[in-house]
Amino acid sequence: MIKNILIVLAVLLITGNTFAKDIYVSPTGKDTNSGTKNSPFLSFEKALLEVKKYAGNEAVTVWFTSGEYYLNKTIEIGNAYSGTEKYPVVFSAIPGAKVIIKGSQRLEHLEWKTYKNGIYQAQVPEGMSMDQLFVNEERQVRARFPNYDYENPLRDGKGYLQVTGGTDKRYDKWFSYDPETFSYKTWEHPETGIVHGFQSHNWGNMQYRLKSINKEQNKIFLNEGGWQLQRTHGIGGKKSHASYYFVENIFEELDVPGEWFLNTETNTLYYYPMQGVKLSDVKIEVPVIKDMIQLKGTKEAPVKHIQFKGFNFTQTNYTFMESYEPVARGDWAIHRGGAIFMEGTENLLIADCNFEYVGGNGVFMSAYNRNNKVSGCRFVHTGESAVCFVGSPEAVRFYQTWDDRLMDGKNWNEMRENMDLEAGPKTPDYPKNCVVENSIMHDFGDVGKQVAGVYISMSHKITASHNTIYNCPRAGICINDGTWGGHLIEFNDIWETVRETGEHGPFNSWGRERQWKGGRGTNEHFIKELTRLDAIDNTILRNNKIANYRKSISAGNWTIDLDDGSSYYEIYNNLNLGSTIKLRDGMGRKVFNNITVSAVPLGWHVWPKNSEDEIFNNIFVIAGTLPGKTTPTNNFIREVALPTDVKWSTNYDKNLYWNVNNPEDFNMTQDMNMEEWNRRGYDLSSIVANPNFVDPINGNYQVQENSPALKLGFKNFPMDEFGHQMTRILPFGGDFENELEVSLEADIRAPKGSKVYFTTDGSEPNLNSAIYSSPFKIKNTTVIKARTFNANGIAIGFTAEAVFNNVKTVTYPSWLSTLIAGEFKADSSNQDKITKSRKALEKEIHGALLINIADDPDLIDATGGYNFGCYIKSLDPKKGQMWLDGGLDKDWVIQKLNKHKVSNIAHLQKFLKTYSGQTVTITAVRDYGTKVFEVSIP
Repeated sequence: MIKNILIVLAVLLITGNTFAKDIYVSPTGKDTNSGTKNSPFLSFEKALLEVKKYAGNEAVTVWFTSGEYYLNKTIEIGNAYSGTEKYPVVFSAIPGAKVIIKGSQRLEHLEWKTYKNGIYQAQVPEGMSMDQLFVNEERQVRARFPNYDYENPLRDGKGYLQVTGGTDKRYDKWFSYDPETFSYKTWEHPETGIVHGFQSHNWGNMQYRLKSINKEQNKIFLNEGGWQLQRTHGIGGKKSHASYYFVENIFEELDVPGEWFLNTETNTLYYYPMQGVKLSDVKIEVPVIKDMIQLKGTKEAPVKHIQFKGFNFTQTNYTFMESYEPVARGDWAIHRGGAIFMEGTENLLIADCNFEYVGGNGVFMSAYNRNNKVSGCRFVHTGESAVCFVGSPEAVRFYQTWDDRLMDGKNWNEMRENMDLEAGPKTPDYPKNCVVENSIMHDFGDVGKQVAGVYISMSHKITASHNTIYNCPRAGICINDGTWGGHLIEFNDIWETVRETGEHGPFNSWGRERQWKGGRGTNEHFIKELTRLDAIDNTILRNNKIANYRKSISAGNWTIDLDDGSSYYEIYNNLNLGSTIKLRDGMGRKVFNNITVSAVPLGWHVWPKNSEDEIFNNIFVIAGTLPGKTTPTNNFIREVALPTDVKWSTNYDKNLYWNVNNPEDFNMTQDMNMEEWNRRGYDLSSIVANPNFVDPINGNYQVQENSPALKLGFKNFPMDEFGHQMTRILPFGGDFENELEVSLEADIRAPKGSKVYFTTDGSEPNLNSAIYSSPFKIKNTTVIKARTFNANGIAIGFTAEAVFNNVKTVTYPSWLSTLIAGEFKADSSNQDKITKSRKALEKEIHGALLINIADDPDLIDATGGYNFGCYIKSLDPKKGQMWLDGGLDKDWVIQKLNKHKVSNIAHLQKFLKTYSGQTVTITAVRDYGTKVFEVSIP
C-alpha cells in the first residue's frame, strides 16, 4: 500500500510541471467544435475564449494548422489571458505548418465588367473603404502620378517628380509643379488624392490629402496631413534641393496594368489587370484592420508570459493618415501601433514570425513593457518601422518636442523654468530589459520614410543583437533620445540604409535632454552636469558591421552617427566600411578598437570643452574619393567648430592611421598636418602604417600577425559573427567575375541531425533538393536559396536567398578599389558625374572666409541642417571688423540681408554692392537658432 502511494506521488511530481492544455485551430474547423486535435476550432477568437478558462492555472498551447486565418477585427488580449513562468500561454503554428494570419478579407463573387482601355469594374459591398488591393498575394498599385517605377521604386526613380516651390513649412498649404512634366489629365475629383512628399531637407516624408488643383497657377493645394514627422521644414525647395513627390488615388491616373481605384461614392472598384491575368481565377483581398493583435494591460496588472511562434502576419491597413505624435526632441514622429502592439506587458515572446506587407509598424512596444523578446523574426515590406520600443512622455521628468517650439510657438527656455532636476525616469511607463535578436529586416518603409529596423525612444536597457538590416530608406537602428541609456547594440550587420533620405546614419542617435539647450556645445548650450540626469547608463555599440557602399542622397550617412547631445556611449569592435563615425556635441563617448575604411573623414562636430571623449586604439584608413568627386580624400578628420583653447580629448592616442591615397603627405584635419597635430598634444604614441588586413576583398578586416596595430594595443575581433544566425548564404550575393565559391551555414538553432537543403534555380528548397556538404563554385548568374531542416524534415527558420550576377568586370566603390590596389582609384561608377562635381566655393569678403554651405554636406550636417546661405569659416580680426562690430562670429550661416534671401556667396556680393555705405540687417542661423545682426557696409 505504501509502495503504491509512493509511486503515485512520484508520478505526480514528474507530471506536475508538464500538465498542459492543448487547443487546436484549423481553417477547416468549426467554432462549435470542442477544440481538440480531431475537432478543432475555426477562429482565433474562439480559441482565445477557451484559453481564458485555463490561463495562469496550467500551461496552455493553442496549435494552428496550415492555412489562412482572416481577422475582421483586432485580437485584444488583456491580463485575464496571462500565463505564468511555470504555466505560459503559447500560440504556435504546428511544427512545419505554414500559418498565415491576415488582417484582410477576400472579395469573392465579384462580377467584373469591361470599363475601357483595359480597365475592368466591379461592385463591392457598400461602405467599403480600402487603401490596398492584393491580387494573388501581390500588393497592387493605387492609381497614381507619376506611375510606379517597378525597376526603381525609390525616391530617385521615375516614380517621383520634384516640386518647383512650396510653403516648405509644416503644415504645408500648397506646392507648385512643373507643367512640362506634370500630368496632362484633368482630375475631376482631386480631393480623393493623397500626396506623398519628401521634406525639403530629406529627413523623411509626409502625406497630405489634396484640397484642390489650380492648373493656371501650377499649384496643388493641400488639406490635412503633414504630422508624420517633426521639425518645421515641409514640402518645397528649389531645383536639386526641391522635394520629391507623387500623388495617388486619382481616378484619371488609372492608366497602366497593376493599378486600381475605388470610387467610394458608387462602391465601384476599378482594376487594370496585368497581362495574362484572368479575373475570374484570381484571389482578391483587401485589408480591413490596422493592428492585428493588441496585448494591453497596465503596470499594476500586466499581460504576462504569452508567446507567439511561427506565424506569418500580413495584409493590414496603412497607418500614415492615423494619429502620429512627435517623440521628444528627436526628429521623428511615430504612430503608436503595429501588427503586434504591446502595452502594459511582461515576459512576452514573439519568435519565428514573419511580418510581410503589413501597412504600419511590425512590432510596437509602447509605454510599460518589461523583459519582452522578439527573436528569429523577419520583417519585409512593412509600411513603417520593423520593431519599435517607445516609452510614455509621462515617464520623462522634463519632456520637450520640436513641435512645442516650431509648431506651437512655445519658448524652450521658458519651459525649463522650475524643471524637475531629479535623475532617471519619473514613472515606470517605458520599455526596459527588452530584446530584439537574430532577426532579418529589409525593404521596410514602403510608405513612411522616417523609419528604422529597430527604433528606441524613452526606454532603458534595450538589446538589439545579431540582426541583419538592409535596404531601407533611413536608419538601420535609431535611438531617438538619451532617456535612459543602458542599451546594448551588438553583432548587427547593417548596410544599404539611408537610401531615400539624408543627413543620417545607419546607426543614428540623439540626446537632446535636460543638458541640451542648443547645438553648439558651448557652456551656454550644453550643461554638462545635467547629462547624467537622463543618460543614467552607458549605451554600448560593439561588434557591429556597418557598411555604406553608395553615396547618400543628401548630407551625412555616417556609419555611426551620434548626433546632438548623444552622451555616454562606448563604441568598440565595430567594422565601419564606406563611411565613418560622427560625434556631435555630447559627453563621455569612448571610441576604441574600431576599424573605419572610407573616403569620408571622421566627423568631429562642436564638442563641449572637457567633453570626456576618448579616441584610442582604433584603425583609421582613408582610401579613395567621395562619389562624383575627382580629388582623393587627404585628411582623416573633418572637424567643425571644436574648442581651440583646450584639448578636445585627454585620451586621443595609440591609433593607427593609413592614407592609401597618399601615405606620406596627408593632413589630420583639413588645416593641420601630422606634425602640427602632435604639437597640439594628440596621437603622440600613434603611428602611420599599413594595418595589413587579412583579406578585405572577402570581408576579413582582421589584421595579420605582423600588423603594427597590434603593438599599439589593437585587438582583432571576429569577422564572422555579424548579423542573424539563421540559415546563411556566404557571400550574401552580388557581382562576381569568372567563378565564385559559395558556402552555406545551417540555422544555429538546428538540432543534431539537421541538414541544409538548397537550390540554384531560384526555386524553394525542400527535402528533394540538393543537400549541402561543402563549399561549391558557380560560374553563371545564379539565384541560390537555402533552408535548414531538422532530422524529421521540419523546416527551421526562413529560406535564405542570394542573387549572384556574373559580370565582365566587378565595379567597386572607390574606397574599396583603392584599398585593394594599394593606390588611389577614382570612383568609376560615377564617371558620368565627375565632370559636374565641384568643391564647395570658398571666398573671402571683407575679412570673412565664406563657404557656399549648399555645396558642403558635412557643414549642412554640422550646423543644423541648413542647406542654403554663406557659412562663415573664419574671420580675420583686422580685415573682418565690419562683421565683428555687428556681432557676427565664425560658424554662423548668413541667409538674409534686409529682406533679400542670400542663397550663396554671389547673392551676398550682389547685395553688399547694392547697399554699399549703408547699415543693413543680416539674418544668420546656427544650430537651430536665428539671430539678426546690424552690419555697416563700407
